[in-house]
Amino acid sequence: MEEKKLSIIIPVYNVEKYLNECVESIRSQMDDSCEMILVDDGSPDKCPGICDNYAKKDARIKVIHQANGGLASARNAGLGAAVGKYIAFVDSDDRVAGGCIDKILKWIGQTDADLCFLEATKFFPDGRKTPLGDRVLREKVRGQSAEKAVEHLSTRPKFPGSACTKLYSRAFLLNNGLMFPLDNRVSEDLGFVRDCIMCAGRFDALEFPYYEYRQNRIGSISNTPSQRSIEGLEKFIVESSDKLTIAGKPKNKKSRYALSFAAYEYAILLSMLGKYEGNHREEIVCFLKKFKWVLRYGKSLRLKGINFILSLFGLEGTSKILAFYTGHR
Repeated sequence: MEEKKLSIIIPVYNVEKYLNECVESIRSQMDDSCEMILVDDGSPDKCPGICDNYAKKDARIKVIHQANGGLASARNAGLGAAVGKYIAFVDSDDRVAGGCIDKILKWIGQTDADLCFLEATKFFPDGRKTPLGDRVLREKVRGQSAEKAVEHLSTRPKFPGSACTKLYSRAFLLNNGLMFPLDNRVSEDLGFVRDCIMCAGRFDALEFPYYEYRQNRIGSISNTPSQRSIEGLEKFIVESSDKLTIAGKPKNKKSRYALSFAAYEYAILLSMLGKYEGNHREEIVCFLKKFKWVLRYGKSLRLKGINFILSLFGLEGTSKILAFYTGHR
């Protein structure tokens, strides 16, 4: 099958209110070197029909129908069907900024990067937009060694752990067996992105508006610290420890830098503890005590500050301070 420049994979589940806006934000910018893959993950609403209607009127759009398997399963199915040189993942309640696809296609014609970071904003029901805050600087990753690039990523204000704010070489993903975990965890992006960063040899970043995250949807992880969302972060921290350390020490410099990603999610988990009202509080506290060492590898100013606060106020006090801070930003 003829290779395209760009495959855009969109998992679809129970989003009939937002799906048209998402698809049209991309479709209106695509040319024949692009393909869009809509993966209907057993959606119970009108989404399957909406997907089929798009495929009927636009040959650049493929549809996969599958039994509900979750976001990771849908993304993996889309990846298996893709023929693009580069892969992008878009969630079906979000959208992409106008004018960005043409810039991406021009970039694809000039690059051999394994992994490229993209800029993102959050948009609210009242029309407000705010930067996501990854702040990956192109000159710090493009043409740099993998070690230097990961060092820069480790110093960013947050771990750029979203799968949707990246472009991936399809050959790079396939050659390294990089797929999303099929264990039904929440925050499945985090481990996938960490593994992509650790496997990549050539990095880049594009500094123009691309991804737009819809905010204030009920049930998001940031607004509702559920047991499942907490367990997803715990899995990421444990996996990161297993993959990046030997006998409690980082395997190498790149692993030492990458532990900053685990430190960032540890801080998120600590903040969640301050809002958590479930029955597993003691288990969460025990986990945080066991992995407190991870926070020492945080490279950003924010993580260094949190580690200092933790030394003064302990787990419970720090969790309350972080919960108050995040609740009033």
